[in-house]
Amino acid sequence: MRRLLITLSVVVAALLLSTLTVEDVYSHGLGRGESIAKSVGSKIAKLYVELVPEMKRYGSMGEQTLMLELKDAESNEGIRGVGYELRISRFATNELLLHDRFYSSTDKVTIDFQPTMDDTSSVEGKRNESGFYMADGSEPLTVRGKAFRDAGLYRIEAKVLAIDGNMLDEVDQASYELLITLSEAREFKVAYEGKEYSIETISYFDALSEFDFDPASMSIRAVMPFNWDKEFVQGIPLFHFEFYISKEFSALANKEFKGMLNGVEEPITVDRAAEGFVVVHYMTPKSRLLSIADKVLAMPDAMRDSMIVELVSVGDVKDGGASTTQQGGQVDLSTLDWSPVLTTTTSKGSILVEMQFAPSTINVNDTVYFRFTFKDPKTGEELKSVRYDVMLYDVNDEHVDRSHRSKTMRTVQVYDGSFFTEQGRYTLLLTDVNDTGESARFSITVVPEFPLGIAIIIASVSMFIVVLMKRIPTTNNNKMMI
Repeated sequence: MRRLLITLSVVVAALLLSTLTVEDVYSHGLGRGESIAKSVGSKIAKLYVELVPEMKRYGSMGEQTLMLELKDAESNEGIRGVGYELRISRFATNELLLHDRFYSSTDKVTIDFQPTMDDTSSVEGKRNESGFYMADGSEPLTVRGKAFRDAGLYRIEAKVLAIDGNMLDEVDQASYELLITLSEAREFKVAYEGKEYSIETISYFDALSEFDFDPASMSIRAVMPFNWDKEFVQGIPLFHFEFYISKEFSALANKEFKGMLNGVEEPITVDRAAEGFVVVHYMTPKSRLLSIADKVLAMPDAMRDSMIVELVSVGDVKDGGASTTQQGGQVDLSTLDWSPVLTTTTSKGSILVEMQFAPSTINVNDTVYFRFTFKDPKTGEELKSVRYDVMLYDVNDEHVDRSHRSKTMRTVQVYDGSFFTEQGRYTLLLTDVNDTGESARFSITVVPEFPLGIAIIIASVSMFIVVLMKRIPTTNNNKMMI
């Protein structure tokens, strides 16, 4: 009986504690994505795709690198010897930019793209006996043409034709489709009262076709190609666009604003804490885009093939509203319980980023401090005054809109407990680090506080067991217990 009660106590505790298990959540961000798991060959696998760098400057024709990795869904380890039939197209136009076969003997297919002004694409590389271009670094491989020349959403379609170096029967093949973003930063010079000022934009959907600043109404208008057909809009998870207004342009920077998409008022986020800029974010999810589409489709046809982003001044910022501060107040950072240093490089490897967080064990609803150091990866020399954007992705892999901080040079970022309301894995993403267009990411795990209710239950069960055990007569000490 005594042994039974001891076993019961262990089982009850184990069952209760099992509810605290933290599940893995895999995240994505700008220029990258991960598919759902599918059956392929004898495996269950998901496809990870990444484009680096994921941001380009207007007019630049820099090289882009696309990486594909098929991962075992259980172990999350890369699968070697994968051959793909790859299609790349512009999401906005459905224009096919590349269609060919690529193979890697390692777990990653890596393809270098050199954008050109040519409308046709060409592949410079070596094919194997099965007709696949070798994309594992063993042979030079470059794709030239329109692919990744312009900013916007790109559709990546990859059919897995081979695994572990062996061709698959058609019934065992699997097709994956992901959308990745190549964002574009662009600077415009505008005139106001005899002076010239800077307004910058970052478009995460398509390249701008028009930009206007009206000094009379102090409003901005940016236009890009768009298709308001609801079937098309249904495929867009989030429309994201940003204006950066130089604080030197105080006549505009110190205005209150409202945002408009094709004449429909849309909630915006205004970040006045950025270094040197007031940043205005449009982050419109699919549900609101569909609602706007209903209104746009009732407008004249001229409105249907464009996304018109407007920023309208609605008065001056009230006293005290021209800047914002981080949460956390005055804290002696040396007294915090810092984690060990985590290290990564930016997506093209040009900057080494070190990060620590405090507390070293993050509980649900904790205020968390993040400390960054930026270094030259070759010399180890610390880089000063590095500018970057920073944002959080939650346990559901969704961008937390209000976490987005732009053009900051702070070496410490503070997020209060309202950002960490669930247990699980969060992602901290830094983008456009030091104006390189490159990103860096860190994963952190938030654990639940030990629930008081569970503690009371375990304590009650334990007390009950102790009482029962005291009532059970003890056996003869000279007898061996079985």
